[in-house]
Amino acid sequence: MSALASALTWALAAAGATLAAMAAVADGALLAEAPLPSSSGSGERTGYNAPTPGVSRVVSSREQTHRALAFARVVGHVAAGCGLAVALDLADEATLIKIAALVGLGLLTVLVAESVARVVGDALGDNAAARLHGFTRWVERTLAPVLALGNWADRLFAEVVTEAEATQERRDEAAAQFRDVVTSEADVSGDERELLLGVFEFGETTAEEVMVPRVDMLGVERDTPWSEMLDRVRSAQHSRMPVFDGTIDEIVGILYVKDLLPAVLADEEPEGGWPALMRPPVFIPASKRIADLLREFRVARRHIAIVADEYGGTAGLVTIEDVLEELVGEIRDEHDDEERLVENEDDERYWVSGRLTLDDLSDALRHDFSRDDVSTVGGLVLELLGRVPRAGESLQVGPFRVIVERVVRRKIERVFLERIAEESDTGPEADE
Repeated sequence: MSALASALTWALAAAGATLAAMAAVADGALLAEAPLPSSSGSGERTGYNAPTPGVSRVVSSREQTHRALAFARVVGHVAAGCGLAVALDLADEATLIKIAALVGLGLLTVLVAESVARVVGDALGDNAAARLHGFTRWVERTLAPVLALGNWADRLFAEVVTEAEATQERRDEAAAQFRDVVTSEADVSGDERELLLGVFEFGETTAEEVMVPRVDMLGVERDTPWSEMLDRVRSAQHSRMPVFDGTIDEIVGILYVKDLLPAVLADEEPEGGWPALMRPPVFIPASKRIADLLREFRVARRHIAIVADEYGGTAGLVTIEDVLEELVGEIRDEHDDEERLVENEDDERYWVSGRLTLDDLSDALRHDFSRDDVSTVGGLVLELLGRVPRAGESLQVGPFRVIVERVVRRKIERVFLERIAEESDTGPEADE
């Protein structure tokens, strides 16, 4: 390389580093300037005061200045890097030496022209901003086309995002209107309406909403003797039972009662013990959509899955019957309890199960009972009282007086609700 070419490349590197350093100092000084006044006129910097139109223009101008200085720093670093790479003439050196030299010089350049320069600008503040005002305006004018292109890209992206959100809102609104029109047809019976609503809501329902909670799960411990296990199966009257090791949080298998039939007929325990007959469990998260779960049940030819909580324990279990009931309503057999989830008298008094979901309660009573942290009637009562209630205790939830009718251990099984004319000031209140 000739002396002139070498001098030009070193000059390019120096000019690039200088440009990056000046832009970094100016940017640091701009960030260190006094805060913008709020609309309250107090001069305090607070996120709760909306800026005046004049302040908004200043904020917009500062944003453009920051963008211009940031792009100038990038241009300066690129120019410095290219100049150093050519000026060092490392073509004849080993690859590792090239890489080490370029990385080292690059880091040194960034340290001086970026980090140190920004610290200097921040320390000097308004003084540095005033001295570099002309440089800052020159950078903004020079990079005006680039800034205009960036602003156009920002607007385009904002329009695309806004349009996508609006499109999704229109789809949701259209789906809700279609559902209301279909279910309100005169020739649609009550059972058909329930089926149609189940179909519309099926896609968004999660396993947590339909599962049998862990407190209602019936299982058998793996170390249970043969005769006791058979008694447990007979009393449970289920075709499939989870098998656990020590606690219900340690599910180790699923016992299919039909697999026990040959051993029961032979009146002897299977070889290797009855745990040899259990099948591996399937675990799913509580947030899994039941539409996806139903497809998995069909593909894997399974009818039961264990719902795991976020800590790795057992939240409950869900069966294919639980999933189908979301479509066709309650499916009862000869062993199911006939107690209805909701009983109504004159649209004034209601008897509801503690495991009824708050969404279903809201639909039945035409009042919003939804809460962020609980999903059932029993959970709502526990949250409002802050403890396990005794049978007969009462509280007020919106326009309803709630009386706890039946509590088994720590589980609220049945609740009575009565609509009252005026909201009382006594008792825990649910509405905020």
